[in-house]
Amino acid sequence: MSRHLSVLVLAGSCVLLASGSFAQEGANPAGMSPDTEGKELAKPAPEGSNTQDKLFVRQAALGGQAEVELSKIAQKKATDPAVREFADRMVEVHSKSNQQLMKLGRGMQPDLPKNLDAEHQSVRNELNKAQGQTFDLAYISSQIQDHQRTANLLQWHISTGQNEALRKYSMETLPEVMAHLEHAKESYAMLTQGAGSKR
Repeated sequence: MSRHLSVLVLAGSCVLLASGSFAQEGANPAGMSPDTEGKELAKPAPEGSNTQDKLFVRQAALGGQAEVELSKIAQKKATDPAVREFADRMVEVHSKSNQQLMKLGRGMQPDLPKNLDAEHQSVRNELNKAQGQTFDLAYISSQIQDHQRTANLLQWHISTGQNEALRKYSMETLPEVMAHLEHAKESYAMLTQGAGSKR
């Protein structure tokens, strides 16, 4: 009986030791990124950057590059004066915004794209083929989609990024992107109403 009791006590001790070791080695449920600078001090460095910052710079660069390139096509091909004016504004604003983003993200080495991604290459091919009001509608439709996507990306980065300068950029850029989105929606409504009145 005493031998049986000793075996139980020994087994129980092993379970306690194992559970204590597991608790020490368990993952942090708060989920701070492994590359977050300053995590050992429980206070990430505001000038540092994490995985979310690097991903944001890459995705925002892809979107910004597409905005400028597609809008340059619209500067030449748009038939509606309001659409051409919108394209002019997009080239101006996004060129400046892209330069600012590149300056802020320079030290992160975020694997920046040299060419348009496959989706925007497809949109560019469509725009190059389209003419007249079909072109205007296709361009404005692409702008609505891209600005919605960019707004979501900015909101995500504001919530998850570490680098304070980049987060400030996101917070300052979001209202502008939302204004562009509303402008694009208004332009699309005017174009479709115009198409309906010509039938």
